[in-house]
Amino acid sequence: MLSWSFLTVLPAPWVEADARALAASIAFFPLVGLALGTMLGGLGFALDLVLPHGPIAVVLLAVDAVLTGGLHLDGLMDTADGVFGGRTMERRLEIMRDSRVGSFGAIAGALALLGQYSCLAMLGGTARLVALAVALAVSRWSTAVAIALFPAARPTGLGAAFHEAGGTWPLVIATAIVVTIALASPALVVASSVATLLVVALGGRFLTARLGGLTGDTYGGLAVVSETLVLYLALVLQPVRL
Repeated sequence: MLSWSFLTVLPAPWVEADARALAASIAFFPLVGLALGTMLGGLGFALDLVLPHGPIAVVLLAVDAVLTGGLHLDGLMDTADGVFGGRTMERRLEIMRDSRVGSFGAIAGALALLGQYSCLAMLGGTARLVALAVALAVSRWSTAVAIALFPAARPTGLGAAFHEAGGTWPLVIATAIVVTIALASPALVVASSVATLLVVALGGRFLTARLGGLTGDTYGGLAVVSETLVLYLALVLQPVRL
């Protein structure tokens, strides 16, 4: 249930956030993403009856932001502001704690939304549902991978708590969920998983060099990059059986 609490604004039973519960929440991040993507895809099916794809894409992005509280997009914008706006590691981390959005953050957020919109506006019906389900599941899996592979930038905070609680078994379970999803959409899931591993590996190394490790914001930023990339892959693979 902690997975729902961390990744959505949807109500969930109260669970004490001890180390074991945090690890379990990491393991089921892809499942939460799959559920959200399926909900959005189902909404898209209903809207197909009354609206063209472009306006539907806007509605789906808005509903996604509402359901998640804009968590990952906010992380992307904070990361961009800090990484590109500070001269020292300490200053970059300080900027990331600032609730205000700077120019780098605004640009990063706008580009991510524009990229996602452009893909969703070209997808419809089953192809859009599959794309959303895979994109949200695999992008949440990227968080489990990043937690396992890279150190925390700060000794305290949510990112540090996740890194301390995470490890091999949450990543194994999260990966097993993604593999299961691949049974329904092998081409897209395999391509998305490989692309996401590259995003996490290269992005994680870059962010660690700039920040000394990863934070909750950077996990969100990597997830948005992964999600956007998966939607592009879905568009590329659309003529093929997804």
